[in-house]
Amino acid sequence: MKVKIIIEPTFSNNWPNLRLEINQEEMFNGFCKPNKENYFVWCGDVSTLLEENVLKITHYNKKGQDTIVDEEGNIQKDRSIILKSIEFDDMSVPEVILYDQKFYPDWPGQPTYIKNNLYFGYNGTYVFKFQKNSKIMYYQNLLQKEMLANINNKKILTLPSGEQIESFEFNGKFVDGAKKDSVTIDDLYQAVTNEN
Repeated sequence: MKVKIIIEPTFSNNWPNLRLEINQEEMFNGFCKPNKENYFVWCGDVSTLLEENVLKITHYNKKGQDTIVDEEGNIQKDRSIILKSIEFDDMSVPEVILYDQKFYPDWPGQPTYIKNNLYFGYNGTYVFKFQKNSKIMYYQNLLQKEMLANINNKKILTLPSGEQIESFEFNGKFVDGAKKDSVTIDDLYQAVTNEN
């Protein structure tokens, strides 16, 4: 499987340290410096995969003095990494899926994990689980993307019988949230076609 990770590193006193691991095998370990315009791009072919795999992106070795602030406490420079994208076999993981993963900070006084964040200013590890079959994962990511994008788009509808159902919008039409088979392959094909 071809894996591509794009990170935007920010400089302060030095470039950030980055470790990339797939299934506990170290793929990269060193300074995260731009190697393609403003970005650090890592590409690799991973041949030994499990049914479920774990990608870890670790920012480490940052010290308190690497965050430079002005007199008012506004950050002027920071030593950090910003995750821009992950691709498997040239298929990008939707950004909303990336935001839904956990970052485990290794910094005093922080929660166990942080979600909805791709700016890794703290030392810590971002964990992304992925499947062996990139095509199946791609379509599952599209469905997950629709679900996550519509969490705030759900509505409670009252049927003529008085029964209330939870519904959400998928591809421009409302579907019953309680039905498991409410999305057809044609709906999925149309979503993929419209995505491109």
